[in-house]
Amino acid sequence: MKRIILLVGVPGSGKSTLAAKIAEKGFTVMCADAIRQELYGDVVEQGNPAEVFKVFFERMEKLMENGADLIIDNTNANPLHRKEILDRAKKFEYADIQLWVMETPLPVCIARNKNRGRMVPEDIVAKMHSTISRGGRPTREEGKLVLIRPGNDENDYRFFFPN
Repeated sequence: MKRIILLVGVPGSGKSTLAAKIAEKGFTVMCADAIRQELYGDVVEQGNPAEVFKVFFERMEKLMENGADLIIDNTNANPLHRKEILDRAKKFEYADIQLWVMETPLPVCIARNKNRGRMVPEDIVAKMHSTISRGGRPTREEGKLVLIRPGNDENDYRFFFPN
């Protein structure tokens, strides 16, 4: 069964750390930041979003054609952006579609963000957190929801299954 996991969370929420762990289980990680690094030499450089996502979707579709298990390590805060991914997952007959929502408290995200090489401005992190907490929160109609809360350290996660 082909599987896809969309991580949903702000910078500093632990998405990339979790994605790396899932990749060890045979998933291929797709991340717009990696494409920005490739195209512009810096993940912080937003560049031309249309160009970044053209490459992103071309690569994702090629992987989907081959039946790869995917984990999407973008913020995925915007329901319209998620729909573009989810529509393709359905087109390529992915039966197991999951949205893993990182419920990391904003102060923790901001503290982690300050300690990373590619720091996102604090106001943008706060705005994204607000977007996800309000209208950007995934719904059951999009796929199976998994809520993830931080545990004792950045490598410890607590999983909740509300479906």
